[in-house]
Amino acid sequence: MRTATYAILLLLVISACSSKETSHIATVKNYYSGFNNGDYKLIETQLSDSLTITEGDYIMNFTPETFETHFKWDSVFVPQVKIINIEQQENDLLVTISASSKRFEFLRNNPLVTKHLVHFTNGKISRIDNVDFINTDWKLWTEQKEGLTQWIANNHKELDGFMIDQTLQGGLNYLKAIDLYTKRENNSTKPLEE
Repeated sequence: MRTATYAILLLLVISACSSKETSHIATVKNYYSGFNNGDYKLIETQLSDSLTITEGDYIMNFTPETFETHFKWDSVFVPQVKIINIEQQENDLLVTISASSKRFEFLRNNPLVTKHLVHFTNGKISRIDNVDFINTDWKLWTEQKEGLTQWIANNHKELDGFMIDQTLQGGLNYLKAIDLYTKRENNSTKPLEE
């Protein structure tokens, strides 16, 4: 009788863990689907009351309202995210994604492949740690970014500061800066101001 009771308890524990893992995977898939579809409401339902995103030493803390502002900025670049792999890591998920966008295209790292360790609180995403960037060419990224910001500072002061303004308007200014800079690069008959 004891053996049967232990077997039933073990099955219940395994079933509960499997259900939790499936639920977390669905939550992550919905989160990234929201970016692909421009659906903040879908993303918001996957998030806990606060969200922390880390990249190395850089920590960004969001409320649902401030993350919506970030989402609007990011949406300007028309991101498309593909989930490459999901691995269970204790109560968290290690998610490998491939993200393409107009910004990453300009920065010459399109798609950008990253690994995110996604943490949950009460079944909702509460923290995302960017733990690895796979085959990212940081030298090229930095050259593009610095070339763009310097050229904009010298030639279009009205857009200066676009790189740090992560609002909808900041994103639109970033796109305009990319467009102006790219047209400058493509116009070989016009002298360049550097």
